[in-house]
Amino acid sequence: MSSKSGDYLKKPIIFIGNPRSGTTIISNIAMRHKDLGFPSNWHNIFPKSLAINFLRFLFQNPFWEIYSQHKYAFRSSENYTIWSQNLEKELDFGRDFLIGQRASEDTVKRARDYFEKIVRYQRKKRLAFKLTGPAKIEYLLSIFPDAQFVRIHRNPVPTVSSLIKSDFWEDLGATKLWWTGVYSDEEKQFAERNVGNRVAITALQTKKVSNITDMEIEKTGVEVLDVRYTDFIQSPEETIGSILNHLNLSKDPRCFEYFKKNKIYNKNKTDEDYFDSKDLETIYSIYADVSLGTQYETQRN
Repeated sequence: MSSKSGDYLKKPIIFIGNPRSGTTIISNIAMRHKDLGFPSNWHNIFPKSLAINFLRFLFQNPFWEIYSQHKYAFRSSENYTIWSQNLEKELDFGRDFLIGQRASEDTVKRARDYFEKIVRYQRKKRLAFKLTGPAKIEYLLSIFPDAQFVRIHRNPVPTVSSLIKSDFWEDLGATKLWWTGVYSDEEKQFAERNVGNRVAITALQTKKVSNITDMEIEKTGVEVLDVRYTDFIQSPEETIGSILNHLNLSKDPRCFEYFKKNKIYNKNKTDEDYFDSKDLETIYSIYADVSLGTQYETQRN
């Protein structure tokens, strides 16, 4: 691998956390940084095109910057399509926890070449991307051994509430186990007993993601910056500044201009604002139950 490629992929930044935990807003603000290149929404349209990365210069350059939620604006995207086309074909990268798995030498070379071009073609210096759900830390470290992880935490009750209200989750994991590869027999039986119970099924899965991430962090010894969503809501600019500082990134004004046009609201909701007592008891019991979510063997679903 050339030194130039190595420089582009030095200490890539990976944002992780449960879906609907604040990973998108926090990572999007951080990835406004002038030095960071990332997989974009345009890759969803043209997943096999590397030339599409040159489009970023049309949206962000020394003369103007266009940040928008419009579907054609150039912005970061989780984009599992580009992962599936660069990794082992037998992997279900979007759903599997990939516990105990490492990428093959051929996959490492192919993936690093692809992501290096993303950064270089966007005229940036460093790679950043976001993955929600299973963090796949061990697998990702086999590709990016010096990666820096930023983990976003949000309290279980609002996370479960937000997921249940999301259209995409209704089609994925609202009523069944969506992510695969780590559930114990007891967890599978629990899911079967609670078919149709969106609160129970969702809480079981978000807890599993958190527990497995904890296990992977302990196993690999990787350094992870933990960021609480509540801290971001209370002090958004300070939180973004702390993230940039931890990642050895400058306090780029682009990252803070977001707050000039967008207000971060601290609604200070209690758990009772999200669910009735019955649903809250379900969530509390799942998160307190040591028999659920603590078996980390590489059991396949």
